[in-house]
Amino acid sequence: MKPIVSKELIDVRYGLGSPESSKNRFNQLKRTFESGKEYRIFAEPVIMDGGRKITWMTEYNGTVINIKKLSKEEQSIAKEKLSVSIKKLLNAAKEFEDKTLIGFLYKCIEIPNIDDIHVIRSSKGDNVVLSQWGFLSDIPGAEKGLLDKIINAIKVSMNFNIVYNDDETPAPNAEVCFEFEGKKEIHKSNEDAMIVVENVKVDTFVKAYEIENNVPLDIQTYTCYEHGTYTVKVIRRVDMKFKVINSNNEILPNELFYIKYNEKEIKETTNENGEFFLKRIKLDTEIKTFQLDNNDEININNFICQKDEDEYLIVIQLPEVVVEPPPSKHNMRFKVVDNKDEIVANATVTVKYDGKKVVLTTDEYGYTVLEDVKPGTKVKVVAKGKKQKKQKK
Repeated sequence: MKPIVSKELIDVRYGLGSPESSKNRFNQLKRTFESGKEYRIFAEPVIMDGGRKITWMTEYNGTVINIKKLSKEEQSIAKEKLSVSIKKLLNAAKEFEDKTLIGFLYKCIEIPNIDDIHVIRSSKGDNVVLSQWGFLSDIPGAEKGLLDKIINAIKVSMNFNIVYNDDETPAPNAEVCFEFEGKKEIHKSNEDAMIVVENVKVDTFVKAYEIENNVPLDIQTYTCYEHGTYTVKVIRRVDMKFKVINSNNEILPNELFYIKYNEKEIKETTNENGEFFLKRIKLDTEIKTFQLDNNDEININNFICQKDEDEYLIVIQLPEVVVEPPPSKHNMRFKVVDNKDEIVANATVTVKYDGKKVVLTTDEYGYTVLEDVKPGTKVKVVAKGKKQKKQKK
């Protein structure tokens, strides 16, 4: 082992535990990447002076040159070699299909300063090695992510297809939260059910999920590749249209309703078409609608959000109107006879009642009828006529 540099632990902080654990981290990397020797990009730490100092060692033989002492052209070549070595390391990590390993390696390649990059020059060529890897500078204003900037880490756009989780059909206008590199971005899928997340570093570990009541739902994970395609599954949500009519099938605008669902309560007023809407409601959500009358719930309706329901109907019953039945009426039947109780056919019967005058004629049996007379009505009757003699055959 060849010493590269010794450094006191001043104004730096180890990002992977304590400085004493850096040796264990190196052994872990060495065991993981022993076959391809990718671990040699990292110098091996040797703790000295009771943990106040670290000497960094390398397996490479040759002359140690700090990158700052190289010409600009040589620095550019060294940075390119470093970039190739890091990509080789990350590609080897992908073979393990362990998403946490990639994140761990990005923490390892964090360095406090550019002078933590060293070239080991030999007759066989140059090798680039990092000292103080995994350490962060505690100096105010110090740069972070320095190595990313030095090696020009590749950043690409990630194209996500957004589909419903029930049948995997496209899901336009779905809101998805993406979490990567310590930040969060919320995007809405376009009409083609696509979301593009820009400037994501290759090999970055990305989380995608929906949020409901400030709680992440169904977290899905991805690793960013240069030409990758990705699919995010979201819960199907639909818009609900409510139409309010009365029992006479008349629309009711300007009606205030209270709506309860998912432990929250909102208010909506019907538009000129007697409608109000709830946007992006999860399928099978239970919805309660009602109005208030002196703080009492009235016109209560319960619904369940369905996939293909075009309209949810609310019917408000009109007050029952009590209709007085028309007064009962009866017929009055009159029989006209003479002073000998003989029937008088074709007699004229004049009837007066309620300011009306009706003239009737008796039939061959002496009868006539006054129709539809309210019981208790006073009726004045005058009959005129005389008995007709029977003709002899």
